Amino acid sequence: MTWAIKSKISRMERDDFSQNNLWDKIVFSKIRHLFGNRVQLVISSSAPLSAEVANFNRSVFSCQFAEGYGQTECIVGCWQISGDIHSGETGIPTPVNHIKLIDMPEKDYYAKDRVGEICIRSQAVFKGYLNDEVKTRETIDNEGWLHTGDIGQWTKNGTMKIIDRKNSVFKVSDCLYQIWRRNTFFLTNQIHYSMNTEMSTAEILTIDLIHFNSISDNTFSSFVSDLEL
Repeated sequence: MTWAIKSKISRMERDDFSQNNLWDKIVFSKIRHLFGNRVQLVISSSAPLSAEVANFNRSVFSCQFAEGYGQTECIVGCWQISGDIHSGETGIPTPVNHIKLIDMPEKDYYAKDRVGEICIRSQAVFKGYLNDEVKTRETIDNEGWLHTGDIGQWTKNGTMKIIDRKNSVFKVSDCLYQIWRRNTFFLTNQIHYSMNTEMSTAEILTIDLIHFNSISDNTFSSFVSDLEL
């Protein structure tokens, strides 16, 4: 399979997306058949994708595989154009958006080094959070720039690559979330293990049964006091 993928990616780098070469007949056509032989476009967003996963999908489906970047607050900020097969990058800014990077000295990221917090300004940016002016002003500055909280890097190809997150809540390529929890009513311990080179994720939760049983006849809204959780 490794040789098949390398061969397929090499062809794609030469703009050959044919589905009729040797490896297609031996390996990839069988997988495509499981998806109805009709996949023409694959889109990945939400979190950075490992190169292994991206190259596997590109090889199997022999179609445009686009990685993009955006948020609920700004929809699509960047998008890979046709022919861009660089894994781990999210493409160029979409036509409607202006994007800039700003310094994050507390994390040693500086725009002069082509790295910093991603800020987006366009008509596609949301107007604000419903009934929460304080949070809105924290997110959108006086010049209309949306501060995404994501740390990006301009690559030598002029595309955006997501490399970090500003605060303690972030999602990386192995889908691991990290957060300093403020409410551990049930949870006494948690172990979360995930590697983007593996096919499975292990998560072990230890529940405080005394607290859990005490509210078994009540609704969650009756004991959840932290509305931001």
